[in-house]
Amino acid sequence: MVEANAKILKKMLDRIGGEAEFLALSYNGEIRDAYFITTAPVRGFEKIVLGKDPIFVVNAAMRICGICHTAHGIASSEAFEDAMGIAPPYNGRILREAVGLVNRLQSHLLHLMLILPDIVPGERVLNYVIRVLKLHNIVSEILGELAGSVTHPPYIVIGGIAKSPSEDVLKKDIEKMERFLNQFMELLRDLENEYTERIDVLRNRRYSPPYLATHIFYGDKYNMDVNKVRILKYEDYRGNNIPDEARKTTSMIALYDDKTIETGPRARLTIYRNFTGDTLWDIQVARFIELKIDAKRIIELLEKIEPGEPTSTKILTYRHGKGIGVYEAPRGTLIHWVELDDNGRVKHYRIVVPTMFNIPQMENAAKGLSEEHVDVIPRIYDPCVPCSTHVVRIDYKGDV
Repeated sequence: MVEANAKILKKMLDRIGGEAEFLALSYNGEIRDAYFITTAPVRGFEKIVLGKDPIFVVNAAMRICGICHTAHGIASSEAFEDAMGIAPPYNGRILREAVGLVNRLQSHLLHLMLILPDIVPGERVLNYVIRVLKLHNIVSEILGELAGSVTHPPYIVIGGIAKSPSEDVLKKDIEKMERFLNQFMELLRDLENEYTERIDVLRNRRYSPPYLATHIFYGDKYNMDVNKVRILKYEDYRGNNIPDEARKTTSMIALYDDKTIETGPRARLTIYRNFTGDTLWDIQVARFIELKIDAKRIIELLEKIEPGEPTSTKILTYRHGKGIGVYEAPRGTLIHWVELDDNGRVKHYRIVVPTMFNIPQMENAAKGLSEEHVDVIPRIYDPCVPCSTHVVRIDYKGDV
């Protein structure tokens, strides 16, 4: 219940992935509670794919998002492979991991462009945006050459990667990634001399909830218990005493072992690299570290590929089965569940995205901050709204 003396702040969020509002309750200038409200319409991919051929579904799943398209393609492919009892050949697995990491770099760089106005003085923002765009172009070129397109790459298929890159392409892409790494490290050194007071606000806010991650680079369903994932409607998670405005949200909430958790770069580095950052700014520090170590990992993977060897399993077994794909998307742990009918068509499909886990963290992390800085909290978590919209409220009088 909203107390009578509360000041209600309604922030139309900009510079995030999608359409959302941040509704904050303030007492004497301090945030006491917050509600992350997604306003994007529900697109219903989990229903669209019912009865469809798995090959279509992988391509459809990539259209859930224009940012983490590759992550959805990989998670969907992994789920179908699990259901069909097949696996990519060595080259296919190596190449799939590489293109997934290239997509992670794309996403982290796009996020960096969106938060630059929070990081550097206004007159310097354009200069840094141009530099980050050049880095984004490098990694996008690599994704296009390895996976067939800079977005929704068609070479991601059930069984691996559809086309093997030539030795010449591999050599050029390794050189491009080395150039990217050198230019990014120069950018990072320059950024550290520019930070605004908002960075101090984030550095002074200690916040380190429980974490969930399954792998530092790829994803591993055996490193979590997917049966412990529980999905709730927003009002079931927050309770009935919430502002009416918050009831309009189109997202659901995901809990793990009935607890709210954080997933994403900081979670991955904390679990698998002994990262100890416990402030809100450390969420971004973790992204910077990932940009560096992921680039090095991509180079390592491309050097392992054996040109001319198969990159995909050509025979698909259409049958009844159930499968799970777990992948570490840019924003965290992504889960695709699939059940196939006797003809190998989709009988049931379910997706849990990282933002569904992270919505409670955005709300909790805002508590205690001053009003003027509340909008930076969702941005530091980099929510992906199109991925997380799953609910539509229907008035049975006939209005939607």
